[in-house]
Amino acid sequence: MRIRNSFWAALGRDVADSHDVALERVRNAMLRVSDEFGGSGHSRLDMQISEASEIAELWHLRPDLMQLVSATRGEEVARECVVEITALFKKHHLGGGRGAGAPTR
Repeated sequence: MRIRNSFWAALGRDVADSHDVALERVRNAMLRVSDEFGGSGHSRLDMQISEASEIAELWHLRPDLMQLVSATRGEEVARECVVEITALFKKHHLGGGRGAGAPTR
């Protein structure tokens, strides 16, 4: 177990980061972006983000989040937000790498 912990630590992944922890971390970041940059009428997206039970569901909501931010603050700000959100997915091993539902970018 100790070698495994050292291996994941060397890769920059906290072994205590379970799927649920990763899901909540990404969910909270997406909701913060939605609240901070979203205009009125973003409750549908907030609900989808809040109800997502898999991290892959949140992955597929990134374009909706980008569209929301872009509509109120412009594409450059939206792109910056989505890049930061996308980085959160890269910190976690999702379903064996590039398997079903895993991020491809």
